[in-house]
Amino acid sequence: MVQNLLRPPFLKACGAAKRNGAHLVITTIIDTLYFANLTALDGGQTVNQFTENAEKMLEDYEKQAKDMGVESVETILDYGPPKATIVEIAAEKFHADLIVVGAVGTSRLSRILLGSVAGYVTLHAECDVLVERESLD
Repeated sequence: MVQNLLRPPFLKACGAAKRNGAHLVITTIIDTLYFANLTALDGGQTVNQFTENAEKMLEDYEKQAKDMGVESVETILDYGPPKATIVEIAAEKFHADLIVVGAVGTSRLSRILLGSVAGYVTLHAECDVLVERESLD
């Protein structure tokens, strides 16, 4: 399911990278706060499963980007609060010119407002941010 939610922003990012001959960084962040209680219960098995799934997803996206003609692709799997981690990766590690992020809305009100991660990135990133709005329809 995550793959479907990320696809439109991913395609936009690939298109922009290809058109501009840019280096494309594809990242996914595993929110460790979300798993804090689960880790105590299952010894980290849930986090390990999410990590394996995320690694596979990133491999698939890297292959797709290269198949679409993006020449320079890098993937990053990181842990922490997604909002701050995305901004940190973009600013400190890559001095990004553009961040492409998805915003999923499930109601009329949430379609008016940006999702919490997209909103945070838009407000705190030091570069341009392209928000791809989606619904769960």
